[in-house]
Amino acid sequence: MGNGSVAGAVIMAVCCFGCGLTFDGIALWAKKSSKPVNFWSGTQVDPDKVTDISAYNQANAVMWIVYSIPYWLAGAIGCFGFLGDIFAMVSAILLFFTCFPGAFLLVWQYRKIEVKYLSR
Repeated sequence: MGNGSVAGAVIMAVCCFGCGLTFDGIALWAKKSSKPVNFWSGTQVDPDKVTDISAYNQANAVMWIVYSIPYWLAGAIGCFGFLGDIFAMVSAILLFFTCFPGAFLLVWQYRKIEVKYLSR
C-alpha cells in the first residue's frame, strides 16, 4: 500500500466529480432549452441572431460534456490516491490542465460556436 491519504482521495474525488456533474448539468440544460443558452455570465443571447437554436444549443451541450470528461477522469484517478502519491499527482496534474488551459479552450470553442450559429 502507498502512503496516500484516504481522506485526501475522497476529497479529490468529490471535488472532481462535483465539477464534472456541474458541467454535465449545464450540458443537459443547454440540450433541453428551447431558448439559446448563454455562455457569459450576465449576458443573454438574442434568439433573432441565432441561425439554428437547436443546433446552437446542441453544440454548447457537446462543448460542456467534453469539458466535463477530464474532471470525471481526474476524480476516478484521484479515488486511488490512497494507494500512492502517483495517483494523487496524476489527478492533480490532469485537474490543473483542465482548469487553466482548459478554460481557455472552452472560450475558444464557444467562439467557434458563435461564428457558426450567430449572425452579426
